Amino acid sequence: MQLTYIQEEILGVIIKAKTSYANPVSSEEISRSLNVAPSYVREQSKALQDGGLIQVRRGPGGGYFVSRAREE
Repeated sequence: MQLTYIQEEILGVIIKAKTSYANPVSSEEISRSLNVAPSYVREQSKALQDGGLIQVRRGPGGGYFVSRAREE
């Protein structure tokens, strides 16, 4: 899977935050770190989800976390 620069940066933020299902990082937090719009983070994160690199927890307190397959 070929990642764009912004996708690599998003993945880096998610990994550095030591995320898990219980402790995901929101698109707002990622957007503040990268100085981009939260909607752009969500758009770009879709490719990371499709590639199995990250997963999403929806709802209040939700966000992105590293996929178990990625951790192994």
